[in-house]
Amino acid sequence: MNTQIHNPVTKTPRRLILREFAGLLIAGLMAPPALAAGTYDSYQRNALFNPSQSQLQAEARGRVMIYDGLDNREVEQALDTQFERIEHMMFTRIPRAKPDDDDDEQVIVEDDGC
Repeated sequence: MNTQIHNPVTKTPRRLILREFAGLLIAGLMAPPALAAGTYDSYQRNALFNPSQSQLQAEARGRVMIYDGLDNREVEQALDTQFERIEHMMFTRIPRAKPDDDDDEQVIVEDDGC
């Protein structure tokens, strides 16, 4: 005879642990968008102006780095100072200041189709 003993007391802690794990997993997945934009921007600037040896090796193998949302002046500076690496760079959503009639600058973002 096959009998199973169902003890709800031993199941509760396991369910609780699974719920806590699921909650931590969801919180971990939602945390990156909550990071400050400055952290990502500083990573991009560092990769653009101070590339590591491994990044240079990856570029030599054909890797292209996509820089997103860098300021127009930074893009121009990169194109002037990092000329030998231009073929490994792609810039998207470049914000530009557009002067208004009231001398208030408006920021527009180039539509690059990406």
